[in-house]
Amino acid sequence: MDLVNYFMNLYKSRKQVILLSWAYLLLAGVSVLIAGVCALVNQSVGVAMLILPLVAIIALCMNVVAWSFVRFIIDVVTIRVKEKDEQEKALKKEQKKSAKK
Repeated sequence: MDLVNYFMNLYKSRKQVILLSWAYLLLAGVSVLIAGVCALVNQSVGVAMLILPLVAIIALCMNVVAWSFVRFIIDVVTIRVKEKDEQEKALKKEQKKSAKK
């Protein structure tokens, strides 16, 4: 029950990327289990069904890389904007001091 509350809190806090990652992992895990059971009955069908978890894991990896890249770019841009704002404030203070003299 705690796991359900954890997912509900993630959804309420708008952390869809984490929920998406869990969904891919859940899909991959369930698909592997189903493919294993099918492989016990018919090996070729079970092996063919393994493509679904492979696609889910590849999608998970691509999302992790893409979101980390986006987060990195956002962090770099916000740091540069903050530095530029601080430089402009310092320049304005310096101009005010020189204008008073």
